[in-house]
Amino acid sequence: METKWIHIGFGIAFVIWCGWLLSVFQQLPDTIPIHFNAAGEADGYGKKATIWLLPGIALFTVGLTLAVPFMDSKYINYPVKITEENRGQQTRLMILFIRLIGVIIMGMMVYISFVSVRLSLGNPAPHMVYIWLFMGALFGLMIWYMIRARKLK
Repeated sequence: METKWIHIGFGIAFVIWCGWLLSVFQQLPDTIPIHFNAAGEADGYGKKATIWLLPGIALFTVGLTLAVPFMDSKYINYPVKITEENRGQQTRLMILFIRLIGVIIMGMMVYISFVSVRLSLGNPAPHMVYIWLFMGALFGLMIWYMIRARKLK
């Protein structure tokens, strides 16, 4: 899988997300929910401009995923010992892993902003089971990566 498609997907999703936020921003009340407990109930509030923090964090996360290929491998914590024989495969696997983490995190942030906007506009919150699915995807991806990295040893 070429990771450039992940970046293209990031870009398209980010533009759509920001466009949607722009389209609803004027409708938001001055105070919006910005934090939720495990049951999906709002337990933290902020000014409506804080809705832009999530796209900012997502953009920072994507930037980190772009930086991984340029990092010296001694600064990356691989689950196996890196040798000249496995360096290429392990590096490609790590890059894919980090970028997929970025995809999941961005998806989670889009969903959280969706929930925040819905609640702000007086609509019922969608079920928070999706947050648990995002968390499961993160942990599942970590397990997959550890198994795959050890197989490529």
